[in-house]
Amino acid sequence: MSNSYKLSAGTYFIGDPAMMIKKTKEGDQFITTLWDLFYKDMNQFQKLVIDGVTLFITRTAEGDGLFGDVGTDTGTICIMRLEDITKDDRFNANAILRGCHYINVDQEDQVTVANFNIRFDSGYQVITNFEV
Repeated sequence: MSNSYKLSAGTYFIGDPAMMIKKTKEGDQFITTLWDLFYKDMNQFQKLVIDGVTLFITRTAEGDGLFGDVGTDTGTICIMRLEDITKDDRFNANAILRGCHYINVDQEDQVTVANFNIRFDSGYQVITNFEV
């Protein structure tokens, strides 16, 4: 399993989607749709667009845990561009969250997932599969 996507300029959240999505009625609807779409093919690194919000999501190889500076309680890690969600009340985009990583993309970056390990061309990585 290996997929790559190009990221445009901006600041990106990398972490458990449940951290970024608020626990409100609207947030719960968003995350329910996210899980419905994601689990149709949970072994793929996916680009999903839900209600106009684009996110990239993969499962981890090891399930829940702390992988470098990124933690997850859902067994997934997503990448979301903060500029796309700062005015959206369903997200915690205006807070600095712990257990996640923020990356600034100046012009463009490519993110690839292979064997459930996330690697950015700029050098940052989240290793969730320690057996490869």
